[in-house]
This record gives sequence, structure tokens and C-alpha cells, in this order.
Amino acid sequence: SRKARHLKLAEELAYTCYQMYEQQPTGIGPERVKSQRMDLSKTDTREYILRPEAAEGWWYMYELTRDDKYREWGWKTFLNFEKHLKVAHGYASLRDVRDPKRGKMDRMESFFLAETMKYLYLLQDPTRPLDLEKYVLNTEAHPLLIFGSGAAH
Repeated sequence: SRKARHLKLAEELAYTCYQMYEQQPTGIGPERVKSQRMDLSKTDTREYILRPEAAEGWWYMYELTRDDKYREWGWKTFLNFEKHLKVAHGYASLRDVRDPKRGKMDRMESFFLAETMKYLYLLQDPTRPLDLEKYVLNTEAHPLLIFGSGAAH
């Protein structure tokens, strides 16, 4: 069925995103990959600027499938953030996901807390506070009530 094909494609995309993280020495995925080389040998920039898209995708996949592997991927990523990105007063972007000795960039984008950390938190929250039948998340991961969903106001 069409729904099954779409779900399979989504699972494959989520796995590819995870592999972009898993195959780096830091366990953190790069901003981009060129020429489909996970070793980044063809990629001229190897930074990570705290983007949410991988964690967001894993959260949606967990919500759809209830497969705990997405929670595990998110937890592993969070631990790597703590190890490689945490600084005295927040988190910093990483110059090179293959070589943390190249240092950090003194920059924490607003979307890191608003989105990246929110999705990583939601992955681990057993209470499932957002019912996707009642809420939709905007581009900054803010939940908006779907009109007519029957949710309490």
C-alpha cells in the first residue's frame, strides 16, 4: 500500500540520519554530506550548528511506530551533545564532527533549545504530552491545537 511505502521510506531516511551521527567519531552528525560519503572525505565543511532535523525525525518516527530504537538514538545523541557541545553557560556548535580537537564555535542558535533539545526531551518523555491527532508543531516546534480536535482549551 501507499502508506506502507511511505512509512518504509521514512524509516530508511531516519536510519540514514542516524548513520550520519553514528559514523562520526563524536557521534554527532555534520551539517551536510557531499557525494554520499559518510566519512566526509568529499565534504568541505564538517561543522554541526545544533540543528534539530534528525531529532525531530526520530521523534515523529517514534510517535508513528513506537519503536524504541528511535528513543535510543536520541538518548545516544544527547549524551554525545553533553560530551562534545556542553560549555559553561549552554552549548556550542562544533567546528568538525570528525575531530573535536578543532574546537567549538561560540554560537548557540535559538532553535537548539526551542527545537533540538525539545525533540530529544519528547523522545524520552513516557507521558507523551503531545497527541498528534490534536496538535501540530510549527517550524519552531511549538504545539498548536488543531481546531475541532476535541482537545481541552
